[in-house]
Amino acid sequence: MFVCGSIGLTAQEQKDVSDKELSQFADAYTEAQVQGQESQQKMIAIIKEEGLEVERFQEIQEAKTNPNKESNVTDAEKEKHEIVTTKLQKLQPEMQKKAIESIESTGISIKQFESLAAKIQVDKSLQQRLQTIMEKRQGK
Repeated sequence: MFVCGSIGLTAQEQKDVSDKELSQFADAYTEAQVQGQESQQKMIAIIKEEGLEVERFQEIQEAKTNPNKESNVTDAEKEKHEIVTTKLQKLQPEMQKKAIESIESTGISIKQFESLAAKIQVDKSLQQRLQTIMEKRQGK
């Protein structure tokens, strides 16, 4: 009985997303993208600091995780890869914290952001409304 009621509520909630909520989501999404780009630049800098190119780092990573992938990784490259991986793992909590802060700086909680993202992902009309908001902002 409770499950059926919650399914109906979820469907109703999807229809009840206001333009204000979608606008806040658009702000948060934009902030998250900016933060993601900044984080990506930091990661690239760490990879290059250790003397690897991003493409080579990715090749080594793939070879490490895919046993069927043939690899010509040198011992020096393996060592550099391990150093980079360790640095990136240490950076991860900071990047995650900044991403959450950038989302919440728009007036929406991370829980609301994730909830709206899930609703938008499955609801074509919400996707279209969000796209319209985003396009209007890009036109400014």
